[in-house]
Amino acid sequence: MHHRFAPLTALGLSLFWTTISPTVWATEPYAFKAFGTNVASNTGSLAARYSVSVVDQTWHDAERGRNVPVRIYAPINDSQSFPVIIFSTGLGQSRDDCAYLGRHWASCGYVSVHVQHRGSDEEARQGLRPRKELQRAFYSPQNIRNRPLDILFVIHQLDTMWREDTNLAKRCDLSKIGVSGHDFGAQTVLGVAGQVLPGRITFAEPRVKAIVAMSEPVPLGQVPLEVAYGDITLPCLHITGTADNSIVATTQAYQRRLPFDHTTAADQFLVTFYGADHMVYSGHLRPANGPYDAMFQRLIAECSAVFWDAYLKNDAGAKAWLADGSLKSYLATTARVEKK
Repeated sequence: MHHRFAPLTALGLSLFWTTISPTVWATEPYAFKAFGTNVASNTGSLAARYSVSVVDQTWHDAERGRNVPVRIYAPINDSQSFPVIIFSTGLGQSRDDCAYLGRHWASCGYVSVHVQHRGSDEEARQGLRPRKELQRAFYSPQNIRNRPLDILFVIHQLDTMWREDTNLAKRCDLSKIGVSGHDFGAQTVLGVAGQVLPGRITFAEPRVKAIVAMSEPVPLGQVPLEVAYGDITLPCLHITGTADNSIVATTQAYQRRLPFDHTTAADQFLVTFYGADHMVYSGHLRPANGPYDAMFQRLIAECSAVFWDAYLKNDAGAKAWLADGSLKSYLATTARVEKK
């Protein structure tokens, strides 16, 4: 069954947010040539493709006295409400990163909000010793706490705007919220899903329905793993690679599967791409590895969009495609797929 939606105007999008920074919408057609194929013929999902609007905003959390920069990717030419994905960017990254995911998810009928976390963002790697600064940012108790609080603040902000009847807020289906993240962002969203984070703190958010966690760091020696992941009950797509060794922290590629192994809930999927390293997910195409980066990014974007269809849109065809071996067949020799 193909999804069909009616038009949503760019004007409606531009009226959505009231923020402390100017709003500039740019209409960007979905144009990643590498994503010219998709799994629609197998799942019945992802048939629709929308042009994508992109806006940068900075929202202010008065309670913490903290600015939270975001970039929002949204489908245009549609008057229906869309599920919302909140993306937590990785250590040393900004809202600019992982644009391929934001554009792809929005083109498939999602509002994707990419969150930049002050204190562990791109500014943390601009000192004289960037690796040391990144390590300090990663292990900082303040950053470990602030990151999931940023995600909860974004959900609260969207909810407030929805109640204030702002135009695009009414296009967001806040009963269908997914969270995703890469690296430090993966730990952040697992925290929102119920992980006990270092320092024995938790931030479980019941409005979140599903998660996609890429390259998850593992708190070895800090929290017993059965305790750290034992309370996670949400469907989760875990993504890693056989060369996914941490550049800053201590997690090695073979350890990235531990969150999957120690999560006892059903609807857990682990995709391990052969040869994929830690920087594949960021969205950059590196000169020496560009063709492989593009391939991995295409597959990550496509498979994660099917996962969102399954657990945010409750698409029976997408759920069956994930569970019946079709995901494994689709990825073929590029990845190992496990599920429980």
